[in-house]
Amino acid sequence: MENEEYPSYWSSVFIGAIIVGLIMSVLGLLSQYMTINSEPTGAPFGLPQLIGILVCLVGAIGGFFGVRHYAKENEITFPIGKGALIGLFVGLVGTLISTVISIIWTYLIDPDLGQAVYDWSIANLEAMGLTDDQLEAQMRFIPEPNSTSAMITQTGIWLAVLGILNSVSGLIGAKVFASEDED
Repeated sequence: MENEEYPSYWSSVFIGAIIVGLIMSVLGLLSQYMTINSEPTGAPFGLPQLIGILVCLVGAIGGFFGVRHYAKENEITFPIGKGALIGLFVGLVGTLISTVISIIWTYLIDPDLGQAVYDWSIANLEAMGLTDDQLEAQMRFIPEPNSTSAMITQTGIWLAVLGILNSVSGLIGAKVFASEDED
């Protein structure tokens, strides 16, 4: 099927991206509020961090849903590479949607949240019983709250991670819902 025309996939990308962006935002905020409302125990890993991992895994399903929507809406088959492309775009656009929601939340709705998470992180490090040198070394890895560089770094990481994961879930979605029969 060379040079076959396919309908635009952008509406499916945006539907998948909205799902990813909203889920990531809600779970990310839930994780932050759970963190600041818990007692710093000195444990390097807890339930709030587990939710952070869950955010990543749930965010990866967007490519699958975007491909499913595209295949069912248009009642077509297409190569799995197109599914990977749809998944990639879902991950990228979903990250941008989540970033916009995060910026709105951080600067307009609850500007103190970033500082509270930062303070909790410092208190948790102190509860670990680290020496002053170890504490100072660890604090270098905690970004300043509400800083532009932290937001850019976090967005860059999420673009890469969700781009890759949603490409894979888009491949899976294309294989399940839309792969062409190979004769």
